[in-house]
Amino acid sequence: MISQIAHPTGLPHARGISVTPDGTTPDGITPDSMTPDSPPSTLDLLVPWDIPLECSLGDAEKQQIQATLEQLLEALQVSDYNQALIQIKQLLANLKIPSTQIAQVKSTKTSLSTEDVDDYDQYFGVSHVQTRESALCLVRGLLTNCYRFMALCAQNPQLSFQQIAQQKQGFVSYIHLLARVFYLEDLS
Repeated sequence: MISQIAHPTGLPHARGISVTPDGTTPDGITPDSMTPDSPPSTLDLLVPWDIPLECSLGDAEKQQIQATLEQLLEALQVSDYNQALIQIKQLLANLKIPSTQIAQVKSTKTSLSTEDVDDYDQYFGVSHVQTRESALCLVRGLLTNCYRFMALCAQNPQLSFQQIAQQKQGFVSYIHLLARVFYLEDLS
């Protein structure tokens, strides 16, 4: 069961899932019905001040994250986007959903007001969150981004192969950055 926490707009927010007042997601999925076929509809982004420069993990979490990142590297090499989507959905389904709280962003240090940021976040399906499980939050965020990207590629065959390859390389670089931050062994 996915627990719900208060959302700044007054609507409930299930970890990683935007929930409407009737208890469903915008696409009709209930939090209890989350399956590998229904990835998160909201991207939980760790607030910048909580992003770790280094992070020691317990043995079980370290093994799970290492295996997840290795399998994600494999999925990014698959040329069939639909097959990659299946693999990434399974990774999302197998990775624990971290307990998160919506972050209250008081200052943006930009010309944008807090309300402007909230509008952008809602439009793009993003929630700025805080959690004690930053490693899981970062990896789930990466998986969600990879899933959305592969879905975009599968739906738009006219996309430039070169630009797709560049984005995939960006994901690979981020995977290796996370491996260094979490003190993981070399990823294969």
